[in-house]
Formats: sequence, structure tokens, C-alpha cells
Amino acid sequence: MPWMIVAAVGLCTAGLLVLGWCALLVYRQVLALSRELDRGAGRIAGAAANLERAADPVARRAGDLVPHA
Repeated sequence: MPWMIVAAVGLCTAGLLVLGWCALLVYRQVLALSRELDRGAGRIAGAAANLERAADPVARRAGDLVPHA
């Protein structure tokens, strides 16, 4: 009967080790995802700044395009 206790403790330990390994893999993937999201946010901010710079001359000329009544 004592061997069943040792086997149960061994299986529980192995299960915890597997869960810990899976948690480590998930943590690494979350870090990679957060880096990609940060890069994407930087690209979007850069594109928004470029769009704002490109739209400024168009906005200045908008008054010339609209007929005055």
C-alpha cells in the first residue's frame, strides 16, 4: 500500500512540473506578443504623424477650393 502513496505523489509532482513548463511557454509567448503589439503601435503612431503632416497642406488649401458666396 505505501507504494501507491509514492506513486500518487510522483504523479502529482510530474503533473505540476508539466503545468509549470506550459506556464513558462505561455509566458514567453505573451512577452513576444507584447513586443509585437508595441512595435505595431509605434508603426501606427508613425503613420498617423505622416498622415497629419501630409494633410496639413491640403487643409490650408481647402479654403481655395470652396467657392465663396
